[in-house]
Order: sequence, then C-alpha cells, then structure tokens
Amino acid sequence: MKTLVYFSLIAFLLFSGCAKNDDVSSVNTDANQLKAVPENGTVSYFYTGDYFAELICDEVVIDYLFGPVDWHVRDHYKNGEVVWSFYTASGSLTSENGEVFEIHESDKLYWSDEDWTFHCNLTGDQGSHYILSGHGDLATWEVFVDRANCPSQ
Repeated sequence: MKTLVYFSLIAFLLFSGCAKNDDVSSVNTDANQLKAVPENGTVSYFYTGDYFAELICDEVVIDYLFGPVDWHVRDHYKNGEVVWSFYTASGSLTSENGEVFEIHESDKLYWSDEDWTFHCNLTGDQGSHYILSGHGDLATWEVFVDRANCPSQ
C-alpha cells in the first residue's frame, strides 16, 4: 500500500515540471499566469501531469496504473513562507490489466512538520473499488497506509 502512495507522490513531483509542453496550460491561461507570492494568503493553480503507481493490496502488487490527471494545488503562505499545501487530483487511469479507474485523490502537506496525509479513491469500470488513506514523512518520503479497503481477490 505504501508503495502506491510513494510512487504517486514521486510521480507527481517528477512530472510537475519535466515537460516543456506542460508550460502551456489548456485550462485558463489568464488565470495561470505567474503572480507574485503573497506575504500572507493562499495561491491556487491547476495543471495536468502524468501519474504512475503500483496498485498494492495486502502488500502485494495487484496492478499498475498510469495516465494523465488534473491537479488543483493550493499553497498557503505566512510571512512569505509556504505553511501548507493541498493537492487534489482527478482523472482516468488505465491499468495494465485493461481496467479504467477514475481517481480522486487529496493530499495535505504541512511543510513545517514535514508531514502529509492522503486519501485516494479508485473506482474501476469493471467493478473494482480501492480506498487508501494514510500519512507520510516529507523528510524521508516514507509512506504509511493507515487504512486500505480493497475488493476481494
């Protein structure tokens, strides 16, 4: 379970700025123009990035999921420093077994505590449904799955 979240967070970080074509937003270019970081307040932005993760249940790799997801990011600043960030992902992922999953994921990162929490809901078009939640350590990138609901295998 923790590998799924680990790979999804790493994929998020890797693909958030790797491709030159990601520099152009197709959502709303005027709303996504660079703005000055506020001394205090929240900045919100959107982007699309690739997502790849192992799907793991009971510490066994069940499948691999991949595809583009839309991210909504909210960064909150206090005295010019980012305090917390909320990441919300949604989109369709395809598994190596051919099942198409709708993903809804939310991550909350607390930068001063070097801690984050996550909740991921995966609903497949062939009846599979996975719900994962847990936390991680930003200093070590270690992920802990606190709860995992997986369909019977």
